[in-house]
Amino acid sequence: MGCHWRIQVSRWHDYLLFLKAYLAAIEDIEGVELQTHMLLIQALFLLTLVVTIELWAPNALLVWTLKTFLYLVTGSWLMQIGFMLFKPISGYKWMDDDKNDITFATTFFCWHVAFSAFLMIWIYGFSILWHCLPCC
Repeated sequence: MGCHWRIQVSRWHDYLLFLKAYLAAIEDIEGVELQTHMLLIQALFLLTLVVTIELWAPNALLVWTLKTFLYLVTGSWLMQIGFMLFKPISGYKWMDDDKNDITFATTFFCWHVAFSAFLMIWIYGFSILWHCLPCC
């Protein structure tokens, strides 16, 4: 039990150090790039919070599910940032002073959250059907 506790605390500490370093790295950016990175920081903060809650409730299914959901959102959004900022879909650079670009980035993040929720619901439904339906 003691070793498992130390591993969990170490992982939690790593997330906090990553967030601090990440916040320091985004000081000089603005516009769309700032918005996308702030949305990523929000997802990472929630993930850190859930991992912290997992320290006190290690066998809670709801915490496991929420952690998996936040890992999906964070990972997919991180990949999307790479494509959006460094190779935009339209081929045109993002305009930092254009509110429509910032709004689009926020809307796209909401699509990632909705898609991740839909994916988790689909996997849960499929696994329930797989395990509960009688074999032929």
